[in-house]
Formats: sequence, C-alpha cells, structure tokens
Amino acid sequence: MTITDGTVNTNLSRLKFWAQPRSTHHDTFRWLRENKPVSWHEAPEALDPNLDNAQGFWSVVKYRDIQHVSRNTELFSSAEGVFVDDFPQLETMLSFIVTDAPRHTEMRGIVGVAFTPKNVFKMSEDTSRIVREIIDRVAPKGEGDLCHLITKEVPGRIFATFMGITDPDQIQYVMDAAEQFACWNDPEYAHIGSPLQVFADASLKLATLAIELAKERKEKPGDDLLSWVAQAQYEGNKMTVEEVGVFFALLAAGANDTTRHSMAHVLALFDQNPDQLAYVLEDFDARADDAINECLRLEPPLMHFRRTATQDCELGGETIKKGDKVVMWYISSNRDGEVFENPDTFDVRRIAKHNPHQAFGGGGPHYCLGHMLAKQTLKAEMWEIYTRMRDLKVGEREMLLSNFMNGVKRLPATWMPEKR
Repeated sequence: MTITDGTVNTNLSRLKFWAQPRSTHHDTFRWLRENKPVSWHEAPEALDPNLDNAQGFWSVVKYRDIQHVSRNTELFSSAEGVFVDDFPQLETMLSFIVTDAPRHTEMRGIVGVAFTPKNVFKMSEDTSRIVREIIDRVAPKGEGDLCHLITKEVPGRIFATFMGITDPDQIQYVMDAAEQFACWNDPEYAHIGSPLQVFADASLKLATLAIELAKERKEKPGDDLLSWVAQAQYEGNKMTVEEVGVFFALLAAGANDTTRHSMAHVLALFDQNPDQLAYVLEDFDARADDAINECLRLEPPLMHFRRTATQDCELGGETIKKGDKVVMWYISSNRDGEVFENPDTFDVRRIAKHNPHQAFGGGGPHYCLGHMLAKQTLKAEMWEIYTRMRDLKVGEREMLLSNFMNGVKRLPATWMPEKR
C-alpha cells in the first residue's frame, strides 16, 4: 500500500522510505494508526537479485492488535520467519524464536533452567564489574565515539564473559559478526555482497564458532551460561550440540545489538533532556528503572518482528489469509495514544503501570528471555557514565539504514576527562 497526500508516504516496503529521518517514520505510523491500523503492503525490495521469493505483508501498528498477534501463537506462527524481509533457509540459525510449540516450549524451558538465582546473581556481578572496567578506560579520554568506546564494547564483553570466551581475538570476532548480523541493508556492508549475503556471512561466522564452543562445553562444562545451557534439562530433554550452538549465535546477535543500540539512544535522549537526567540522578536507585523503560518505549531497539497466519482470520477489520505475513511494528505501538498519555513525549516520571511498552515484544511465549539482564546492563552503564563522565555532551546520532534494527552506528561526544 502506498498513500501519498503530500505529507505522508506509507510505502514501508522500500529502503528509500527507511533512509528518511525517523520523524518521518513516526508521522507515517501515526497516520496508519489513525486511518489504516492493519494495512497491506507490497513485497519488500529483493535482498538478492537472483532470488524471487519476496511476499507482500500486513502491517499491524496498534498496541492491542500487536498484543493479540503476539499472544495467539496457534493463529500466528513464528516458524516461517520473524523478519519482514525474506531469508530463505537462513532463519533456522535464530534458534527457538523461529519455532512454535511444542518445540519452542521445550527449548525455552531448557534455557530457563539455566537461569537459576545463583547463576543470575553471578551474571549480575560480572555485568557491574565489566561496565566499571570499560569506563575506567574511557573516562580519562575526554572525547570520542561512544558507540565504539562504550555501547558496543559493554554488551560484547559481557556476552563473552557469560559464554566463557576469554581469547581477545574471539571476543572481537563475535562482536564484529554480531554487529554485521543486523546491518544487511546498510551501505557500509555492501562490499560483502547483496543484503542476503551480508546476513548469511554474519550467520556463518557466528554459527561456526558457536558449534565449536558448544562441543567444548558439552564435553568440559565450565561456570558460564553456555555450559549451563548445554547441561540443562527440561522434562528430561536437553539441547543438542547444534541447538546449543544456535542459541549462542542468537544470543550473540540479540544481546549485543539490542543492548548496544538501546544505550546509544539513552545517551542521546538524556542529552536532549538534561532536566530529566538531573531528576533521575537525584534518586538513581528509585528512578532508574522507570527511566530505562521510558527510553525503551520511545526508542525500541527492534522496530518489528513478524508472524505468519496459520489460517484465514480477521484482524482490525481486514481479512488475513493463511500464509500471509503479519508484521508487528513496535516503533508504532510504543507511541499508541490509546495506551500511552502524551505518547511522543519523553517522560521518565512515567511509572511502570503507565508504561507497558512493547520494546521486548507484545507478550506471549516469545517475550524476550533476556529483558531483565538487558535492563540491568543499561542501568549499570547509566550509573558509571553519568557519575564519572562529567559535563557529557552528545552529538547527533548517525543511524543505521534498516527496517528492523533501530540502530545507532556512531555517537560523537565530549566530556571532562577523569583524572587517572
């Protein structure tokens, strides 16, 4: 669907649309929420000129419709893929996010067993320590790209620690591959090949290392998340080596990229709203969680996930056919005025019960398993950055060209150097 009235262009299928400023996207989604909450769109541009597999899709832009799709897993399947773009045979590396019950229930249960209170406490301690160590190196500099110095480095180092990776080259390898994973449309990666080749190359890099490490942890488990998952059982079932490896690859991409970009948005939002930062710092322990939730609401790291209809059904007054792709736009639902008061306003005083954002999904069995650890990481970063990097001034965000990841590639900044 394309409707252009001189102010609104709803052609979500074209990369040209996503190259526009984010404010333009918000204008479009506001119009769709008010006029066409469920709308049909032509197939996205082909990710590879040699493939003709693209299909059109339904856009779902309102909060309650997305909640309905997310929670009705028998009607809306994840098994056919989770991107609006079509990746033939490649989404199998995304582990249980592209499975349905009963296998999804079983795999998520196995992973959940690994998150014991003892293990979560250890990860919490590791997170705080790693953030402090990174700010130790960055605070004395006084200027630089915060994406390079902090927001990419923190989740990358945390992930490596969780997975028991100690080799510096392996750590950098994982961080770089995870970054590339969600950048298939960005011109900076065009030297690798078509968008499909960019995605496939990153997937292969992660999968190769993942299988190698999974085999090691099965045979010689350590005190790390990969070992815990490799050894965990749920109703008598364990993951295979391949499934453990795929879990690693999924977490590498998911944990690194989403947390990285979320923190970049946190820094930009508070630079634009210094009064709200001052309010949070007055009572950090009591106010930081609400502040983080508000940042995630206004700037969700993932702009969409999709499902596939398993049968004919009706949604928002439209007839969805079996096999149709249904795309849930979190970038829109998090600004739905029927759910959020003053939805386009950044307000850290918005308490939890008034901020049921969908940055981690619309609920149901696919709700993000790592959401608590992600928030914990953001909170640790906020504290170290804002108590040690005085007079922090952040420049313009250089955005990733993507219809999936709400990504920040670069974020220049200056601050008063901390004395060594």
